[in-house]
Amino acid sequence: MRSTLFIFLVLSGCEWAWDDQNFTREEVPRYRAHAEHPAPADNPVRLKVMTWNVKYGACRVDFWFDFWGDRTQLAQPEVEKCLHGMAGLIREYNPDVFMAEEIEVGSKRSAYIDMVRFFLENTDLRYAMYGETWDASYVPSEGVGRIDLGNAIFSRYPIVKAERIKQDDRTDQDGITRAFYIHRAISRAEIDLGDRRVAAFAVHTEAYDFDGTKQKQIKQIHDVLQEEALPWVAGGDWNELPPVCDESAEPGSPDSCEGRLRLSEFLDERASAKGTAYEQPPYTPSVLKPYYDDFTPSIPLARYGEGDDAQRPYFTHSVLGPDSVNDEGVAGWWNRTLDYLFIRRGESWTDADVLQEPGRLGITSDAPRLSDHAAVVGTWELP
Repeated sequence: MRSTLFIFLVLSGCEWAWDDQNFTREEVPRYRAHAEHPAPADNPVRLKVMTWNVKYGACRVDFWFDFWGDRTQLAQPEVEKCLHGMAGLIREYNPDVFMAEEIEVGSKRSAYIDMVRFFLENTDLRYAMYGETWDASYVPSEGVGRIDLGNAIFSRYPIVKAERIKQDDRTDQDGITRAFYIHRAISRAEIDLGDRRVAAFAVHTEAYDFDGTKQKQIKQIHDVLQEEALPWVAGGDWNELPPVCDESAEPGSPDSCEGRLRLSEFLDERASAKGTAYEQPPYTPSVLKPYYDDFTPSIPLARYGEGDDAQRPYFTHSVLGPDSVNDEGVAGWWNRTLDYLFIRRGESWTDADVLQEPGRLGITSDAPRLSDHAAVVGTWELP
């Protein structure tokens, strides 16, 4: 093992090859746009909020770990074209607060583009923070190379404090893989609105574990939100389905997911994946139930309804884009809900929706081709 570590240290230019995440809660950098942007209203009574997993600026390029493609790197023009499309959608919706997941600032696969700076200079968002979750000088798998990925929070109002909160790591990996793997963290920003401060949280939980790590992370996020003293909004990719049923209930029982929520056999699955063999870990939607009991979601469970037809307008994810087809020749489209917005219980949302396609809330941008996740949006009526 020591010889392997030595090789990685050499490859990384005599710097430590990965971030060992030796923190519990720590402050992280804040940023301000260089460009002049329109000043927001003083002392707002409501905030337009957006959360979006931006897929490291890859739009619908099929990467090897999506199991539909074999690409490992993007060219700079590809990334810039994708980011300009995303910035166009952000400008159209014009949020006051934007939580972004899978954003990168210096990764080989996304041509080393600083996406935090890009969105600051190409939207009307004036301030940002970046909470790193994957910092490795060299990831050997498939030649991925340098990775610097995390969650970011953008705001039209000043961010006066920024921090990341460490989450549990997976335990079902060998030591070397675990060291070079992503280390999840909650991003938190304090935003000064003039007459008050609010907190914003960006989250992204584990997707591929079989040891219960995702469930632990979801519970930790819930507990962090429960303990927050400021008014808060949380957004992100929970990698979990909405709790319209209990996946552990006996079939035929009132709480059963049978006929109410698809747990497997999604449109974007395939019999033989390209690249690494992949198995979808089981979904456990009941782990999100405390969020709906204790907080206010932008899309309430009653609005989801039961079954694919009712829930389709609120799906937020599909690996397979609209220009590709699955093994049965069916074109890709959003096929499950993984992304959410929450505020404290008793507070309210207006105009909440999922920007799945042109026409939603007047948006004209081609959202299905901009990421493998759709943006979730809503207006938070401040307490």
